[in-house]
Amino acid sequence: MAITGLPGGKGLVHPAPLAAAADGALMALGFIAPDATDLPTSGALLLGERARILRLRRKGAVSANGSCHLFECLDGRIAINLAREDDRELLPALLHCEPETDEAALSSLFARHYRADMLARGVELGMAIAADVPVTGVHQWFAASCRRYRAKPAHSPRVLDFSSLWAGPLAGSLLAMMGAEVVKVESLTRPDGGRLANEDFFNLLNGMKQQGTIDFQDRERLRDLVFSADIIIEASRPNALRRIGILAEQFIAQGGLWIGITGHGRLPPHDRRVAFGDDAAVEAGLVHAMKLGWDTALFAGDAIADPMTGIHAALATWHFWSQGVSALVDISLCGTMRHAMSLGLCSTEQLSHWQALAEEDGAPLYPQRLPVVTATNEMHQDVREQDGARDKSEREWISTAKWRS
Repeated sequence: MAITGLPGGKGLVHPAPLAAAADGALMALGFIAPDATDLPTSGALLLGERARILRLRRKGAVSANGSCHLFECLDGRIAINLAREDDRELLPALLHCEPETDEAALSSLFARHYRADMLARGVELGMAIAADVPVTGVHQWFAASCRRYRAKPAHSPRVLDFSSLWAGPLAGSLLAMMGAEVVKVESLTRPDGGRLANEDFFNLLNGMKQQGTIDFQDRERLRDLVFSADIIIEASRPNALRRIGILAEQFIAQGGLWIGITGHGRLPPHDRRVAFGDDAAVEAGLVHAMKLGWDTALFAGDAIADPMTGIHAALATWHFWSQGVSALVDISLCGTMRHAMSLGLCSTEQLSHWQALAEEDGAPLYPQRLPVVTATNEMHQDVREQDGARDKSEREWISTAKWRS
């Protein structure tokens, strides 16, 4: 509630049971991995822990982290995420206007355009832009292709985590808690942007992993590294690794499991779209539901599609791995949130009841997780991989950590 509602107003609950969706996925993860006793106590805890670390507050029609904005067009509402340094520089091309940063002026400019035009132009410019639409029907939260079957594994998997920011790293951290050997791999020239955002949150997601960097232009070495793993987690646009010669289909053919986290999916035309957690949630119906429930278009949660997707990605990964299935698993931020939203919206009476219960007890329901890092994370330590060897002594990996609640 602390990050949902109007600035200066009271905190509001969301009409969809999003905490229950996260709790359910985490419970399912614990069920299929009964020996994983270090998993967090609650999925709902994971949805809000970045906001607690950063001490974010509700901003109404602006996301809690301040980067995503709702604007009214001639025929509907859009969300545009200006999270990157050059996003605002693209606004003149999007709106066919002079450079402008004032929120009121931008609102006036968006109001002159049709939503479909803004979406098409924004996607072409590589911006994270989304339509505020209702959720309809029940949505599957993953798609698996290229399936191959092998014997159920007798060893814990080795996971290479190429992802960044939140959803993928969270999935990797949950797998590490379940006994997987997880290695966070970053480009020498383009490290995870999460390192620059908040060290505590970065360590929360990555402290349990071994960490290293590699030159992505060294294709032979990168390929050797990839094929030394059992599982790949990546969150780049679908063709990014393909362009440097890393093909998911080849990895799967040799028995690997490939987890691809995207904004809106791997298939055209969605494969071209950029997304972050807040804008992806808008296109899943998050803001539309707030408008229905509270008669005001408001963001809810903090980039909520990210942690929701991270939990579900870990669930899909462990399910396929433990059953001996190799596959390309497509999990999108928007698709996962659509699944959570499609569980149903509460009635007006039920929403009032939920709100009253929340207001009666404003204390945090769960203790904040804290990482205990046991070795230094050297950012530019180069990854040394010898012929796909699994023995840690043959690699120059860096840090491990233990966790406590």
